[in-house]
Amino acid sequence: MRSVLQNRAKRGYHIELVDKLVLLLETLRDEPEGLSLQQLAARTGHVKSSIHRTLNSLKRHGYVEQAGAGGPYRLGMQFLLLARGMREGIQLIPYARPYLQEIADAFQESVYLAMLHAGRGIFVEVIETRRDLRLVGPLGAEVFYHATAAGKVMAASLPEADRAALLARLDLRRITDKTLTSRGRVEREWSDVARRGFATNDEETIVGAIFLAAPVFDSQHAPCGSISVGVPKPRYSAGLGRKIAVRLKDTCRRLSQALETTGYVHEGHRLPLRA
Repeated sequence: MRSVLQNRAKRGYHIELVDKLVLLLETLRDEPEGLSLQQLAARTGHVKSSIHRTLNSLKRHGYVEQAGAGGPYRLGMQFLLLARGMREGIQLIPYARPYLQEIADAFQESVYLAMLHAGRGIFVEVIETRRDLRLVGPLGAEVFYHATAAGKVMAASLPEADRAALLARLDLRRITDKTLTSRGRVEREWSDVARRGFATNDEETIVGAIFLAAPVFDSQHAPCGSISVGVPKPRYSAGLGRKIAVRLKDTCRRLSQALETTGYVHEGHRLPLRA
């Protein structure tokens, strides 16, 4: 046994699968526009079938993204949540955190930051209430543009052409009995949200929970994310909803102004939005 351990130490004992995974991820890191399966096989020296299985596993957990079947692979959003290493995220989250805390302190409810990235809306930060009845933070979860308040308000803030393209390929999955599943109703909802400046999710994703959200814009007045508040239905009232909506709109306006002052330009919204 000692001789085996000594031999391993001499040659630098390692796990081949981990080595393969690291090489694959570093290869993708150096190509932000992505690489095809054939290109990855050529650059890493590994067979396509083995790489394909690894990529599928990474996709399942959000560490690799693929723009459609047969499209190029690139690093996914989960690396932002794991290391906060992407440029737009490492800026937006610290900028936004004091504003989230301000709302959390005002209403003693959970507050969420969602961000547009690579055509997806992702919840990237949460401040959870300490009250006994609370909503579990969806950190890392993807928004539903037709159902979540965060998704609705970001979709409603897009330029008209982008909004129409998103609606055309939207997956109108039913999550609860209150989920909007008609494109016409979703389109009208987005128009109402754009007019009001905030969105509401009334048990459309979680039975017994209501969410309100307002949009955040970068220095070029492009939508880059949203801030939302979640309230368990037993604590919710129309009056409270109005107060939260007013506060959310004001807070997001001030955050957007701060981002404009700093010259912050968000990269995530520039890629085609995915349903």
